[in-house]
Amino acid sequence: MPFFIVVFIGCNNNPEPGQNQSLPLRPTTPIMGWSSWNEFNTNISEEIIMTQADAMVSTGMKDAGYTYINIDDGYFYGRDENGKVQSNPQKFPDGMAALAAYIKSKGLKAGIYTDAGINTCASCWSRDTLGMGVGLWGHDRNDITQYLVDWGYDFIKVDWCGAEWMELEQSWRYTQISNTIREIRPDAVFNICSWGFPGTWVVNTADSWRISYDIKNNFESILYIIDLNADLWEYSSPGHVNDMDMLQVGRGMSYDEDKAHFTMWCFMNSPLIAGNDLTNMSQQTLSILTNRELIAINQDPMGYQARRLKSENGLEIWARPLIHVTSGEVAVALFNRTERSAKIGLNLKEVGIDAEKGYHVHDLWEKTNEEDITKPELTYEVPSHGIVALRIKGENIPYNIFQTKTRGFN
Repeated sequence: MPFFIVVFIGCNNNPEPGQNQSLPLRPTTPIMGWSSWNEFNTNISEEIIMTQADAMVSTGMKDAGYTYINIDDGYFYGRDENGKVQSNPQKFPDGMAALAAYIKSKGLKAGIYTDAGINTCASCWSRDTLGMGVGLWGHDRNDITQYLVDWGYDFIKVDWCGAEWMELEQSWRYTQISNTIREIRPDAVFNICSWGFPGTWVVNTADSWRISYDIKNNFESILYIIDLNADLWEYSSPGHVNDMDMLQVGRGMSYDEDKAHFTMWCFMNSPLIAGNDLTNMSQQTLSILTNRELIAINQDPMGYQARRLKSENGLEIWARPLIHVTSGEVAVALFNRTERSAKIGLNLKEVGIDAEKGYHVHDLWEKTNEEDITKPELTYEVPSHGIVALRIKGENIPYNIFQTKTRGFN
């Protein structure tokens, strides 16, 4: 009788190169926080950053999951005689290390900005000449050590303006930077900002990557970014996500538009980085930013980016499985891009639910529940530029759309 030797080959559970197992891991869900750029551009200061950190705590945003206070372009003051980056002493009299320490004293994390080339973006587009010569090029190891070790920042955004002007190759340059970051500070969060999906190489290089030009505070910009990200869902995974840019909630759009904007950023697994003035926001804006049930969708550990399953005349159905692809629990967004209120119908089969076996529906904005439903279809009235967000729990269809790589039904 023949016999067989069975060899079991275990999974490789080693950390990424340069990552010591004793060190804390980087986040595996999209980061949440605030950034200075949308509201303040380069007009930032120590006082502004500190008051935003204070407000993140006092408003309850920290309790809702927001953690990072990210300082964008505009803090530079050239380099000293030894080549070290200097911060503007008029704007930041106590220095950047002291500011990071203040942020952390609030139980938050601190983020910093730089460029992959010689100059920063604001040195050109905002005419900030103090951003010239302060990019990473030629200073990778020293600058990254200064930012992430000496100053103590936990997140680093690396822009591309200076590198583009130098005509550098993206994958090569960003991989250089990534390797240095992982060696010096393995637990630091690394964001690539090159204004378009960089390519498949990026999923092994960064924690998040921008997929578009800078977001604007209008609904057209929101739609543009959603469409750019629609077919990038397969590149999103735990700890590696498509960055749809900072939120514009509370910066001039309507209430329905702000809700739709926030919902889609949550569903599409984007980092949730507020861009408004946290010290001066309405209760309505705060209620959107701290909708914990929407945040829970964004923070679902499976990390499955929502897919557009149906689109017809500006009326869309988006969905993502929660927990795992056959859990029978899905998040569904009914999105009305048009100028008029409209009815949107949902067939439960389209989102992998066996309606005959019964299911429950929870509305994530209205906080209403429908239980033990067996109807095969649901219909909702959705306002112009608005959205209905649902969490549905039932029995999954054995083979559903989330187990395929096809783009949807329509």
